[in-house]
Amino acid sequence: MTTSISVKLEDGLARDLDREVSGGNRSAFVADAIREALDRRRVAAAAQWHASLTGEDAAALAAFDTAW
Repeated sequence: MTTSISVKLEDGLARDLDREVSGGNRSAFVADAIREALDRRRVAAAAQWHASLTGEDAAALAAFDTAW
């Protein structure tokens, strides 16, 4: 599935983006930044979930982590 997003950048941010991509593909650069942000959120959510485990669930995760 493909989703299209339209974003209006602030003037300063648009200049910074233009400088970073140096004539390259702005859309690809922004897409990579979005993917990285989502990955960080997923890792943070997983860490919170792991920290919330108790009892048998926590023991099962610890055993899995040890084997991993």
